[in-house]
Amino acid sequence: MFRDIGKRFTFITVLLTVFAILCGCSDSVIVQEEVKRRESTGASWTVMIYMCGSTLEEDYGRAGEVLSSLSYDLPQNVNVVVETGGSRKWNTADIYPEYLQDFEVQKNGIRLVNQKPSENMGSSSTLSSFFEWGMDSYPADNYIGVIWDHGGGPIGGVAYDANNEFDSLSLSEIKDAMGSLRSKLDIIGFDASLMSNLETASALSLYADYLVASEDVMPMNGWDYRGLFEYISNNPSATASEVGGIICDGVKNGASEHEKELVSMAVTDLSNITTLTLAFDGMAEVMANAADNIDSLRNISFAMNELEYLGGNSKWEGYSNLVDIGELTNVVTEQIGSPAANIANAINKVVVYKAMSDYHNMSGGLSVYYPGHRDSDEISAYRAVSMSENYMEFIEKTCIDTEIDGRINNFEDAGAWAQYSELVKSNYMSAETDMSGMYVLNINHPEIITRAGVNFYMYSADNQGYLYLFRDYDTKYDEASGGYVYELSGRLPRLNSTPVAMYLVSQNTCFDIYSIPVIYEGEIANIRVSRSKQSDDYGEYTILGIWKGVDPESGMADRKYEELNNGDVIIPIYEMYGGEEGSYVEGSKIRIGFGGAKITEKLIDDGDYIVSYTAEDLYGITYECDTNNLTSTNGKIRIMNY
Repeated sequence: MFRDIGKRFTFITVLLTVFAILCGCSDSVIVQEEVKRRESTGASWTVMIYMCGSTLEEDYGRAGEVLSSLSYDLPQNVNVVVETGGSRKWNTADIYPEYLQDFEVQKNGIRLVNQKPSENMGSSSTLSSFFEWGMDSYPADNYIGVIWDHGGGPIGGVAYDANNEFDSLSLSEIKDAMGSLRSKLDIIGFDASLMSNLETASALSLYADYLVASEDVMPMNGWDYRGLFEYISNNPSATASEVGGIICDGVKNGASEHEKELVSMAVTDLSNITTLTLAFDGMAEVMANAADNIDSLRNISFAMNELEYLGGNSKWEGYSNLVDIGELTNVVTEQIGSPAANIANAINKVVVYKAMSDYHNMSGGLSVYYPGHRDSDEISAYRAVSMSENYMEFIEKTCIDTEIDGRINNFEDAGAWAQYSELVKSNYMSAETDMSGMYVLNINHPEIITRAGVNFYMYSADNQGYLYLFRDYDTKYDEASGGYVYELSGRLPRLNSTPVAMYLVSQNTCFDIYSIPVIYEGEIANIRVSRSKQSDDYGEYTILGIWKGVDPESGMADRKYEELNNGDVIIPIYEMYGGEEGSYVEGSKIRIGFGGAKITEKLIDDGDYIVSYTAEDLYGITYECDTNNLTSTNGKIRIMNY
């Protein structure tokens, strides 16, 4: 319940301000006196921002920056309240990790109206208490609930409390919190990454009218709150979907130049989500049945390789395991047929507004979990949030070799797995150059392989071994020979003039996204780059930024994309051939000059290299063939067959 704390809080605030000045904190954004509002403009709105500072505040001071931007001359019919917590350190004066503090937005700053000892912001009870307090203290015709922090998708959750071992709000906890409220929210919004997904929409459909969230990483700038306040103040009779559209546009317009391509915002009508989940379940049934046939399963697995993955998707970035549901529908339909029209119609009814970058121009607005990278514990945890038993069955059938707790059935006797197991026993692969100079992968059971790529390793005298550079999937299957063929381009990707390791992390019909692991400011990070498939120069890359990636334990996707600027120093890192999993060696330092950073493809230097094929089968299992030596002399490249 709201408590009038009056003079007692004024005195405490003065003391805390003096203490903050002595400690050298930044200027306070907190004001002491309540100011008079302008006249009401119509229907009432209450916006409740649940701000879990986490590492966004500790490392970047971002929560404090948002708080300092919230001041707005609100009319009497619009109330905005913020609860802060979840950070071990606040860079803004008068905000403390020892407390949960509730603030009211005014035209001259934010006013402290409630304070209590810190509680876990990754707990359902903390979220429900704040929303209940906001609705009881500021009753309105319309309610917007916002959860601000990092996000981790349907399994990782959102709001990672740094004071409580980065415990986060799971979907079930958010659902429980919203289920306890006396009224539905008009909008449940996430100023966080990876929360526009089918699982979240399905879980919260009874407790809010609309979901407003990002499919991919949320740009650091996040929501334009002042733009939101202005819109609902001047248009109090606007519908929730119209307000959601303003929020999405605000994110797109407010993203910094190097983060604009991250934007993937959507407004989802939760009243229609059942239509979409039923249509998806129908497609999942087709997929689950097809997984019993080795040819159909191969077609599905082949199609999955062409999907755009959202969030992290490499051993250095971590794995978010999210794909766009619209793209998933399209590729599955092309291979095996499905109720695609039903799903496309349902998506159009459910996702009522989108604000997408060019990189996400094929996205439907909602993602869904798909374990492109298999983790037994994660797949087991997915059962709790899956909205389709048929889809869970498909995942279990395609991850038959993975230990999954609570498995529906043991599918080892299923036709596809049984036939596959027999073929694997007699399968062999070898790679060599043919008479025409093509590098060929010979396979005696190509029907179990979905794609093959050629790995390049460069000899390093300093490390006395070969360093991984990249895997090229530009191979073609030749039915006549029953194998894959590859024509050497003789070109290597370089950061400025240095060969670097690149990992393909995502692709769609227009773009490929790669990740380059580096050490930046003493930590492992990733330089994200894109390559347009529409460009005349297929070797032309665009640097998107430096990104820390996904925490492997919590699933928390970092929001900070940093630019490479003049004077920055990075150290590329490489896996060594035959090295231990997760180990790496450091390359030479690269200092960024006035010309900036560029990724280009250039002819390989003279020297020794090794190449090998990696084949991926219909169950996602990979096989690497024996290596072949490659030499480059005066621009001439030759692979040695032994």
